[in-house]
Amino acid sequence: MPYVYKCKKCGAIYYSATSIEFQLNKTCEKCGGELEQLGEEGELMKKEREENEEDKKEKRK
Repeated sequence: MPYVYKCKKCGAIYYSATSIEFQLNKTCEKCGGELEQLGEEGELMKKEREENEEDKKEKRK
């Protein structure tokens, strides 16, 4: 699964097949800001789905 990165400066999202430690370019292509690794795409999708389910449960109360 691809890794997901976010620019700390402008918030741009990037996807890559390699972890941040193996990235040659660790800066944002748009603004030159530092990139942070958010995790693997599958992990983030699972977390987002769980958060959405929790929100739905709270709205039902």
